[in-house]
Amino acid sequence: MFSNIGNKIRVLAKVICIIGMVLAGIVGLIIMISGFAMLGNRYTTGAGVGLIIGGLVYAAIGALFSWIGSFVLYGYGQLILSTQNLEKQFCETSTDSTFTPMQPDANVFGNVAPVHQAPATVECPNCHYINSTDSKFCVKCGCTLK
Repeated sequence: MFSNIGNKIRVLAKVICIIGMVLAGIVGLIIMISGFAMLGNRYTTGAGVGLIIGGLVYAAIGALFSWIGSFVLYGYGQLILSTQNLEKQFCETSTDSTFTPMQPDANVFGNVAPVHQAPATVECPNCHYINSTDSKFCVKCGCTLK
């Protein structure tokens, strides 16, 4: 269900945009048809022309707003897709051992007793770096920790 969610959100944005444009066109057409119906009567000719122009404007602006409104949703899907690709790239190709972050020293202050216990650790499945349990990603390679 959630696999490839970035592409699914982008497709949803396109579908919502198309539906919004079609609905704006239909509503604009209905407004224009009611304006054409008023053209036959001499007392409502001005209102009929106004409705025809209003229907055209509504269809154009409604389609434009639907298109602009889809930008945010499409951008969110693209952001998720890019993030998933970056995570996949770092977890699969991170074999570079030139970067070695500093490991904490066991007893920096000599014989002073520690105030609190050191947190439990978890080993990265990709590069075998020792991380703290509150880490969601490996400090060395960026791979997701389980």
